[in-house]
Amino acid sequence: MDFRDLLTSFDGRISRAKWWLGVLIVAVAAIVASVVLGMLFGWGPTATGLINLIVTVLVALPVTAIMVKRLKDRDRPLWLVAVFWAPAVVTILGQLLGFGYYTMEINGETVMMPDTFGWIVSAASFVIGIWSLIELGILKGTEGPNRYGPDPLAGKG
Repeated sequence: MDFRDLLTSFDGRISRAKWWLGVLIVAVAAIVASVVLGMLFGWGPTATGLINLIVTVLVALPVTAIMVKRLKDRDRPLWLVAVFWAPAVVTILGQLLGFGYYTMEINGETVMMPDTFGWIVSAASFVIGIWSLIELGILKGTEGPNRYGPDPLAGKG
């Protein structure tokens, strides 16, 4: 499987190592995009929400592709993709629509602070993030073939 297939295809299964490689590639791309967009738009609360939306849209396909293939390797339901994405979507909507956060002046800088709803979303994001990390990056896939295809580690024993 080449990088294009890893990051854009929903077919088949991938190992934990390929998943971690995909995560690394996407994380580096997201950081670079965030820095470039921050230099273009600034770092204020409104700009940060816009930057987060743009970066999320840019990484949505590759993140979803590697997520789907790992869930297939684990023979888990694919609707978990929606559960794993939900906190990010709610957080970005909150930033863009102005709920879940309020602005505060600290040392002459305007910063975003979570309100009660923001703290609840942050806590849910943390729990779901740990769950997805364990599910996708730590736990072994199904040994042997499953309904999604052959074992990506077959013959690598």
